[in-house]
Amino acid sequence: MQIRFATPNDIAHCLQLDASSETRRVWQLDLRESRDQVSAHLRSATLPRELRLDYPSPEDALLLHWQRGYCIMVAEDWAGDGVVGYVDIGPEPDMQTGWIWHLVIDRRRRRQGIGTTLLRAAVQWGSDHQLHRLMAPMPTQNDPAVRFFQRHGFAFCGFHDRYYRTGSVALFFGRELR
Repeated sequence: MQIRFATPNDIAHCLQLDASSETRRVWQLDLRESRDQVSAHLRSATLPRELRLDYPSPEDALLLHWQRGYCIMVAEDWAGDGVVGYVDIGPEPDMQTGWIWHLVIDRRRRRQGIGTTLLRAAVQWGSDHQLHRLMAPMPTQNDPAVRFFQRHGFAFCGFHDRYYRTGSVALFFGRELR
């Protein structure tokens, strides 16, 4: 396995990866507001049946990020599978923050350490570019992603109740780099 910076030819391969997943757990947000207080309670809930999560196509975003010079790294399998995963990081130097917009591992290649290796490369890249933190937004339905980022030192640090085009809630997880 090799982690390297993406080339223009890699973008098409990245977009063809099967990024879908299933889960029986989701995160539910209970938001209560009064005149003097806002209270948010976030809890994990079990669903009555498995939920399939189709990853929204990042085609336009990934191409735009490439054109803007964001950091896109790919995991390439030396055994001949080609690109099996990628991470897309958008730096905000004035805030000393990097946003992990996409961390995708092909469905057939999960649980082999590829995501962990890409995330470590992202952390190293952030440190090398004097960023102080990495942030990752994810939908409340993507419990596998929430658990993955938590296992790697990312902590819940906020939400946006209508973040995605679908109007669904985004959870924000962050990790300090220094």
